[in-house]
Amino acid sequence: MDEYNNKATKLGLQDYAFSKKGIRQNRILFLLLKHKSMSNKELCEKLGCSEATVRNDLRELSQLKLIKRVFGGATTLDDTYGCIPMSEHLEYAYEEKEAIADYVAENILKPNQSVVLDMGSTCLALAKRIATLSFDINIVTNSLLNAEAISKNPHIYLSMPGGTYNITSDTFDSARTLEYYDSIRPDCYLMSANGLTSGGVTITMTSDTSRAMVKQKIIQSANKVILLCDHNKLNKNCFYKVCEISNIDLIVTDDKCSPEDRNILSDLGAKVVFAPTMAIVPE
Repeated sequence: MDEYNNKATKLGLQDYAFSKKGIRQNRILFLLLKHKSMSNKELCEKLGCSEATVRNDLRELSQLKLIKRVFGGATTLDDTYGCIPMSEHLEYAYEEKEAIADYVAENILKPNQSVVLDMGSTCLALAKRIATLSFDINIVTNSLLNAEAISKNPHIYLSMPGGTYNITSDTFDSARTLEYYDSIRPDCYLMSANGLTSGGVTITMTSDTSRAMVKQKIIQSANKVILLCDHNKLNKNCFYKVCEISNIDLIVTDDKCSPEDRNILSDLGAKVVFAPTMAIVPE
């Protein structure tokens, strides 16, 4: 892991993401998420490269805990990595995301708050929960799916920064987006992430580089930062670093965390709550 990170640091994260190797490894993540598992031979055919190259890529991605290597190939871990439509992400870890959304709606959101709601499947679950609120609240989001979910509730004062829509990440971003977030002071930022370790909060290389910058700007502007992170994201170090653990005021995760997960969270030194899950069946 350290050797890989050192290489990435020397090359530069953005340079790596657009390098031949970075593009190829990103493609592997997408293919595995789409097909769940693939053999080395199948990946070679899809990527047009040698089996030795595929094995090297799989080894590095496995070291980063992005995939799981199996005999003769690899499998995906969960929905964290890849480019499927955001609305489909809710099918993964459904109970965990619903539990987090319920906890935030019942214990964190208050009348007349100003809240920035991030993109991502957990935040989308929360947006659907916000759509049922019966008190006035101000919501800022750059997610079209979030906006669609809450726009018909007359109690919601909805704002969107605007920009160019990215269907993969379900976000509107532009250079002026940073200016917008620099001009507001929300009560809290409900933030999503793809990875959480002692090294900080990270998002994947499949995300646009601007996403990290936008998140960092909102963190600077918000009075409180609350990370919404199901247990599948714990102990995963992804491509772009967003912030340090010290920037997070509260982590809301689910109660399916293993004893090892809970030890990891305890060692982070941040305040954590474990949202109770129930047997929930998607509609």
